[in-house]
Amino acid sequence: MRLAISCFLVLLALPASASAADLRLVLQTEDGVQYGTPHELSGTLREGEAPLPGQSVQLQGRAYPYKSGFKTLATATTRADGTFGFKRRFDRNMDVRAVAPAQMAETDDMRAYVYPRPRSTFKALSGSRLRITQFLRTAPNVRLTARTTFYLGPKNAKTAKAFARAKPRKIGNGRFKATATVKLPREWKGAFRYGSCFRYSEGSGMGAPSAECPKRYRF
Repeated sequence: MRLAISCFLVLLALPASASAADLRLVLQTEDGVQYGTPHELSGTLREGEAPLPGQSVQLQGRAYPYKSGFKTLATATTRADGTFGFKRRFDRNMDVRAVAPAQMAETDDMRAYVYPRPRSTFKALSGSRLRITQFLRTAPNVRLTARTTFYLGPKNAKTAKAFARAKPRKIGNGRFKATATVKLPREWKGAFRYGSCFRYSEGSGMGAPSAECPKRYRF
């Protein structure tokens, strides 16, 4: 009975209006960015309805393959309205979260995707043939193995089907190219539109593993 009474008195001593800090983080670039482009993140720190200005917030990250602990990547100070922001470039996919040390608050972690940066060129060959090359720029020590899909259609096409596929070949540290030679249909009269797509390479840590190339490319 004494134990029950003591517990009851302790509960009454707690302030009824107590509330924890509310820390939120939004990944503005949630669809991913190309290699060399920074991710953008924004968030708020509040207590109830009141913003918490002048408070330190850390951006913490855990790089692919996500086996190490989180490390502090950057620090921001909340503005008068409790908002804060980060702009950070990552070499590969990164798990990120926000932490407010003074309030002992942290957000759930989320994954920021970084894709290889593509650039495509073509060269006309004899016999209505076309050589298309896609160059891919990645972080150092990355290995790309997934084939690039090339799409071609006539000059006024709104969509195009897959015309060829080619495996990327390493041409330097963090540099790859995939090349395909195709023959243009005679009825196109040498005028065409083209596009390309590449899937996730297993073990690369660049891009979303679930991403797929479409059956038809939309221009």
